[in-house]
Amino acid sequence: MDSVDTEKPLSLIASAQGEDGTLRGKVQRQLRNEILDGRYSAGQKLVERELCELTGASRSILREALVGLEASGLVESESYRGYRVTLLDVRKISEIFELRASLETQAAELFAERASDAEMTELQSLLVDLENSVANADLPAMRLIKERYYELLFSGCRNGEIRRALENIIDRVHYLRGRLMSNPERRAVSLTEMKRLTAALLARDRLAARAASLAHLAAARDAVLESMAQNPDVTAKAAL
Repeated sequence: MDSVDTEKPLSLIASAQGEDGTLRGKVQRQLRNEILDGRYSAGQKLVERELCELTGASRSILREALVGLEASGLVESESYRGYRVTLLDVRKISEIFELRASLETQAAELFAERASDAEMTELQSLLVDLENSVANADLPAMRLIKERYYELLFSGCRNGEIRRALENIIDRVHYLRGRLMSNPERRAVSLTEMKRLTAALLARDRLAARAASLAHLAAARDAVLESMAQNPDVTAKAAL
């Protein structure tokens, strides 16, 4: 498999993530990567002047890119105050995990049944890449590999409705994964969970794949909520 390309992450919804080849798309993709890689924290105000300097874009192009990021849920606008990185409360985070538990576990079960041998081989290769990125504490690479892993899972399950149902939350899911992987303890545990999931998928064990996916999601949800409880100074809201 080719090495991870940090300039072109895979995505479920290319247009919403700025993969359309336009200048607006390039600026949106750059800002998306900056947010997903943790340059900006949840709730942080985005200053247009600074973003123009960062991207080299005009204010009009920048604002178009921010509108695209708002559509994917990564940023939110405030009346007369511009944009900030999105904040989610406990209820919204719980709802996102409920949706993921329903859809991702089903995708895992269907992937075990329907994926091609080539897709299984690629999945195994991605796990090796993930192990290496965890060993090197390479957070951007971890994020991109996990994006690719789940893109493969969702395409290999051969159910387009699962993909479409996740479109509205997928970037927030990527952001959440990135924040969890920044914790050394959590990324070590997460890797163990991913190994268990991958083993079940490679064995084409539908029930074991569903169970491993559900256990991984439950552990991730608990880690987010625990982090929120330990950091009340970040308001009563969570980092995506």
